[in-house]
Amino acid sequence: MNKPVPPGLLLVGVGTMLTSMVVAGFVLGYFTDVWLDSSPIFMLVFGGLGLVGGILKVYRLLARTAW
Repeated sequence: MNKPVPPGLLLVGVGTMLTSMVVAGFVLGYFTDVWLDSSPIFMLVFGGLGLVGGILKVYRLLARTAW
């Protein structure tokens, strides 16, 4: 059986999920830039992709949760 998640706990999980995806994108981009010895283009691209992916994941999580 699925127990309803308290709203406070859900919002903490949403914030953590969004933050971790953005940070992971920036870190992956940073190491790609270091590896390829390039300007911070990959850091910006992967950070943006992490932001978009995080927003989509948060939207899906909140859309299936009944308030």
